[in-house]
Amino acid sequence: MYLRALAYIEWFTPLREPDRSSGLHQLSRSTRRLHRNAAVIHVNEIACPCHLILRMGQAVDHGWTSANVYESASDFYLNSFIDLDTFCMSTID
Repeated sequence: MYLRALAYIEWFTPLREPDRSSGLHQLSRSTRRLHRNAAVIHVNEIACPCHLILRMGQAVDHGWTSANVYESASDFYLNSFIDLDTFCMSTID
């Protein structure tokens, strides 16, 4: 039995150069042996939350829905225009 809270996380590739039009850094899911690279860690090891925006390109997969798109997509932008720590603190009652 664990005495500390745990979190399941999925790893992403290191940030690539910013996109020319948006200025946002691009990243993709990290894989290991063709499977998502994931881990279970202690929650106190999480540095900060982040917000990812889908990188869609010229065409949008019509099979994507709000329920499956983050699981189905593999390429993202790191949204540097939102600070989730501040946002989360502002919603606490």
